[in-house]
Amino acid sequence: MKDNTSFFIFSDNTFHSKRYTWATSIIPRSQMVNRRCHYCCAVEKYPSGELDVILENGSEFPDMLGCGAYPFLILSERVISTLVAERISAFHTFSVGISEIRSKSKILMETNPPKYYRVEIDGSCQIDLKASALEVVRYCPECHHLVTNPRVPNGLQIISGSWDKSDVFRDVQFYPRINFCNESLPGIVNRNKFTNFRFEFMQGPWNLSTKGLNITKLFKQLMESQ
Repeated sequence: MKDNTSFFIFSDNTFHSKRYTWATSIIPRSQMVNRRCHYCCAVEKYPSGELDVILENGSEFPDMLGCGAYPFLILSERVISTLVAERISAFHTFSVGISEIRSKSKILMETNPPKYYRVEIDGSCQIDLKASALEVVRYCPECHHLVTNPRVPNGLQIISGSWDKSDVFRDVQFYPRINFCNESLPGIVNRNKFTNFRFEFMQGPWNLSTKGLNITKLFKQLMESQ
């Protein structure tokens, strides 16, 4: 990209924040998407809309709820309402209910959980696989199932001009379950102290052994550089 916009990849940070409970199972409340690609035999199976979850472990409810059963982006109501107030709107939501909580934590069991929502991002971009140092091993022209070498990227580059200027966005062709954003979201998370968010610079390199970027330090540096 030729402008000065900083891009980030974001996800939950449950792996490094054991105090937060997370969703280990999904109970569909909407019609299931159940597809098997006739071309490459890849299988997709997930709820099309609303769902319930079973939570396990932890002693606190986070603002971003990790989901081990499927890589959904699940955010608390206070995050959603703040994003709307901040005019970040390139997404739509589905209600997520809590069917059961399995935890030994008395604090968690006696705390009223927040309302949660599954978030599907509408903003878009296109990833430049070659510029991201990814060799295509297999790509299905029908369902877009992608296998690269290396299999897991260590940074991603956007095709110039493909970003639609949304604050939150995805590449629905190659990486439909990876979440990207510009500086707006980390700033909002930092100001409101939302919990269990993880950010890395989109272009990498990513270090999965750490908690990700320290956004308080990051925005202090950005303010000092202005």
